[in-house]
Amino acid sequence: MKHHIIGTAGHVDHGKTALVKLLTNIDCDTHKEEKRRGITINLGFSHLQLAHGESVGIIDVPGHKDFINTMVGGACGIDMVLLVIAADSGIMPQTIEHINIISALGIKKGVVALTKVDLVDADLLEMALFEISGYLEKTALANAPIIGVSAVSGEGKEALVDAISQTLADIEEEEKSSLFRMYIDRIFTVKGFGNVVTGSVLGGQIETGKEVFLLPGESQKLRIRSIERHGKPVEKAEAGDRAAINLIGLKNEDFERGMLISDKPLKATRMMDAHITLFNSSITAGLWTNVIFLSGTFECQARMHLLDKEKAHPGESAIVQIHLGKAGVLVNKDRFILRNSSGDITLGGGYVIDAAPLHHRRRTLPLTEALTRLSTSVLEENSSRDSIVAELKKEFRPFSLIEISEKLSINVEELRKELDSEHASYLAYAPGGNDILILTSYDQAFREKITLALSEYHSKFPIFPDGMEANEIIGKLGLQKLKIGKQYLDLLLENMKATGILDLYKNTWILHGHKPRISPQDAEEIQWLENEILAYGDSKPVLLEIEEKGVGKNITKARIKLFLSYLTREGRIHFLQGDFIHSSILNKYRISLLKELSTKNDGMEIQEFKDSIGGTKKMRALLADMYEAEKIIRFQKGASVETRLFITEYGKKILHESLS
Repeated sequence: MKHHIIGTAGHVDHGKTALVKLLTNIDCDTHKEEKRRGITINLGFSHLQLAHGESVGIIDVPGHKDFINTMVGGACGIDMVLLVIAADSGIMPQTIEHINIISALGIKKGVVALTKVDLVDADLLEMALFEISGYLEKTALANAPIIGVSAVSGEGKEALVDAISQTLADIEEEEKSSLFRMYIDRIFTVKGFGNVVTGSVLGGQIETGKEVFLLPGESQKLRIRSIERHGKPVEKAEAGDRAAINLIGLKNEDFERGMLISDKPLKATRMMDAHITLFNSSITAGLWTNVIFLSGTFECQARMHLLDKEKAHPGESAIVQIHLGKAGVLVNKDRFILRNSSGDITLGGGYVIDAAPLHHRRRTLPLTEALTRLSTSVLEENSSRDSIVAELKKEFRPFSLIEISEKLSINVEELRKELDSEHASYLAYAPGGNDILILTSYDQAFREKITLALSEYHSKFPIFPDGMEANEIIGKLGLQKLKIGKQYLDLLLENMKATGILDLYKNTWILHGHKPRISPQDAEEIQWLENEILAYGDSKPVLLEIEEKGVGKNITKARIKLFLSYLTREGRIHFLQGDFIHSSILNKYRISLLKELSTKNDGMEIQEFKDSIGGTKKMRALLADMYEAEKIIRFQKGASVETRLFITEYGKKILHESLS
């Protein structure tokens, strides 16, 4: 069943509260001050039972000009407006202001209740109908039915209920966000139960026993004890409901009107990009304008910066950046109203196109063009691609789909439906799995960085057949601390390999087609160095001695170090924690040890290993670690005997191959 909320609107003293009482038999003016003054000050709440069984929530808003902020809070989340106009007064200032507000809030469906028809004659009634229908022609309520009604006699009640029922039935079901959000409009304590908050559910659903977050705030997690909808206990509240939620976890003073509860820990913002339209009754807005910002029950002082023009005149639209005086929790598409800083003029309204933008210190044509496109696409159903691009532009790096989901406050699965791996502006790596998104231009820049880094490496070390390892490349890109940095780099490198830009050599990446360039002089000096190392035999080579000999042959220390690296890469020498040894010596030790171990079914004691290998204590320890890492030997410690060495099956295979 559909869930709907109706909100009243109209000038003060036009009979909104009396009309709601006629429809629901509930008096929404419950405060002493309201009774004394005969006007609505706070929001009133009731519900209407329709013939087909739907229970519709009704929010009765104040009509007095001093309570416009309260009216805006009440209008948040409503599906249809019940515009109340008195037949004996016609259209009044707050009638116009309320119509402007509901239009700015994106409310397009409504019914006009022409009240107090018992106080006018037929001619005056006809004049009122003519005036109202004429005015509404240019508004969002142009096709709204106008029903005459009397709260005193009950005349027109059935016709009004039928019109409401039909209008609600005609509302097309919009795909609302799966994210649960509810602005708090009332807070009270029930003895024995604790804190209760009420509000209109903007999206998603929540169930008893589940956890929610009080926002803005850090880790203000709460548990739902119970939920009421229209005065009756229910197990869940969903989009379109007026709900009262009993929460456990915080004190009453932790709650404020204007805060929000959500099933996700949404981040607060102090700045947003937005599209606004000034009302015809507004004043001209300058480049910077102080305003009061109203969205739902959230309210604060703010500064508005025009981005696409120097001035915005009444009736004009503009792209703006709004700087909030306090943190608020808003998401893209959220509607808001702007009033002047003294709160006596409603300037206009708009919607959020980027809830967490960069600070636009310069107004450029590319910026305003991008924001203008975004302002159009953000309102389209199932279209978040421009919003995705806007997020990806903010940082020079890849993003996970989960990050984008959190930034845009859109469910991951909903967002994944909109992914296009061939989108012109961004790339989606591994779509459908652990999605990684990156702006196409940024991805290309990373490719160029990798190509440049490898080109410089090959130029610096032309004799090396290999290139750079992935962990070296990630440092060049500055992505080593990014959670998805390695995953993105692996995907990028594989893509560059598949497209013929890179090759994989052993465990390093090289430019496609790279071949080492070894001159005859290089080859001669490399061979000389290897022979010098071999000459040390089982003794540890001394680098200082080799360098001194090299000077006599006009071989610099830098070239000797380069050639040592080359021999290491070729596997002809091995570095063992600062010391180096020729691979033939290592292999001699290896085969000798394996031969001896192959004859000992009960293994070899550590002392026997030391005697077999010889050399320094440090060398023996390093060789033991190396051979164990090669998985040709294993250490085994018994319960009552010392550690012994054994040959592994792989070690037997290596020994057999060396002897064959």
